Amino acid sequence: MDHFIFASIFVFGAIIGSFLNVVVLRFDTGASISRGRSKCFSCGKTLSWYELVPIFSFLFQGGRCKGCRSKISWQYPAIEISGGLAALAAYLWALPGQGALSVASFALLAALLFLYIAITAYDLRHKIIPDEFSYGAAAVALALLGVEWAATGTLDFGRLAAGPALFAFFGFFWLVSKGTWMGLGDAKLALSIGWALGLSAGVASVLLSFWTGAAFAFAAMAIQKIRSRRGLGLKSEIPFGPFMIVGFLLSLLFRIDIQAILSFLAV
Repeated sequence: MDHFIFASIFVFGAIIGSFLNVVVLRFDTGASISRGRSKCFSCGKTLSWYELVPIFSFLFQGGRCKGCRSKISWQYPAIEISGGLAALAAYLWALPGQGALSVASFALLAALLFLYIAITAYDLRHKIIPDEFSYGAAAVALALLGVEWAATGTLDFGRLAAGPALFAFFGFFWLVSKGTWMGLGDAKLALSIGWALGLSAGVASVLLSFWTGAAFAFAAMAIQKIRSRRGLGLKSEIPFGPFMIVGFLLSLLFRIDIQAILSFLAV
């Protein structure tokens, strides 16, 4: 029974992931997100339903358009798989629990993770985080805090303050650097991370995001020799939003807070 439930949750998340692909590709382009059939970007062929089955269509077609045989971006299955895993993570984190409140926690956490997937994909493509995504995530994180308040009867004021505190931290770097170190979108994203995690885990997620970002930069320099390659060089803009979300996930899934990091560093 558990396997069926897990599979169903994963399929649900993959379907949402397929929709997130549409959102990421059509947002702010003038194209309708909710209307219009998907088409091949190379030949313009309108895709049939069996070409739109999450994950499987990509695999069965060998990662190519059925019409013109042009390559299909790996973004599609990556986001669909991420959607499935996000739904599973939300389910395992929130359920089984306290009845309707547990279901609400699952729905809100899943929505937050879906928004973070969209933010990651959009930021990687366009080097910007739309306000609609970051403010939507902040609203969902605040609602999640409200559900936990209803479940426990106690409002976590420290967690309530964590959102503005992390926003102020990133906002300071944006202000003093005039946007060269951090984007304002990163500060807006930090608002939801603080409300979702609280101050201790939120600070830990920030540290983890800096560390993962630094590790990526060093790996890129060593492996790809980016000093001499075109496209990605030392002056290339690398979005920080995805690393913030990686830090969030590490802190959430492994329950890492600032005390855990300090204990690790003291070893």
